[in-house]
Amino acid sequence: MKLSHLILLSIVSIAIFYIQLWDHRIVIPLCLIILGTCMLYGSYIKEVNMIHISGIMFTFTALNHAVFELGLINDSVPSENQLLQGTIIYGTQLLFNIVTALLLIFRVQFSRSISQSKDVALTYFDGIFHWFFLYMGLMNLLAMLENIAWSYFEMKSWTFIYDNFEGLIYVAWSICCGTVLTMMICGAKSYTPQESELS
Repeated sequence: MKLSHLILLSIVSIAIFYIQLWDHRIVIPLCLIILGTCMLYGSYIKEVNMIHISGIMFTFTALNHAVFELGLINDSVPSENQLLQGTIIYGTQLLFNIVTALLLIFRVQFSRSISQSKDVALTYFDGIFHWFFLYMGLMNLLAMLENIAWSYFEMKSWTFIYDNFEGLIYVAWSICCGTVLTMMICGAKSYTPQESELS
């Protein structure tokens, strides 16, 4: 099987699998496992670019997940005030998405600032991952605006993003995870063990 077919198959398979789950308690931990595995595999094959790309996504996804799982947002905002609660919930996720996207856009500069490795370089994947987080950021922005229209301006029919929010976000996560697996496959294809590892 050609590499391009294998890459396409991995992305489609993960996308179909993720869309069937439809539960944030499963989807986000599974995504973190895939990103963590990618970081470990990048460490094993000594691919600093893979480690940093997956590390950025892992760190900010885990932080975002922790903020909501620990109830830091819900405990600090009264549930009666839906305008404030929705704005803070979607605004927090938007902030995490934008920070992650910016770090991925400037990943090479960021990597060089935290690593002395001479192997830090622009990869094909540097032009891909930030789009997923920009898309998720856009969905959170639209959800926040829709929440303002719904709760403040009493536009009760404006619920399209709210009604489909999980699906719109899970599509991005599924393609992102498929692309992470693709990055690992490409890393495996280019990996050549050192003589010390063979002996």
